[in-house]
Amino acid sequence: MRTMPSAEMVSLISFLAVLLIFFSIDVRSRDSGASKPWHARLFEWASRVGGIATALALTLGWVDLFLPDENSVIHVAFVAVPGSVAVLCAIVLGLEMLWQRWESP
Repeated sequence: MRTMPSAEMVSLISFLAVLLIFFSIDVRSRDSGASKPWHARLFEWASRVGGIATALALTLGWVDLFLPDENSVIHVAFVAVPGSVAVLCAIVLGLEMLWQRWESP
């Protein structure tokens, strides 16, 4: 994996910040009922896991931004893996919109 220049890391951090806002709004808007269908639990957990993964990737990217590029202890993969999990969770939540549309009369 290649090293990521600071300018690209800033763009990634900006994207992750917007994604974190999305997940925090989504988690707060969900009802926490005891009995839910399986798909409601899936989308709820996708929102939670996505928020945690985004927060982790954002934190690691932020720390990496202030470390020297030559001998950084944070590898790009440490930011890319949780960031990719967060994007996959966002895609799953995008599919939730289609799921709701199919359920509507």
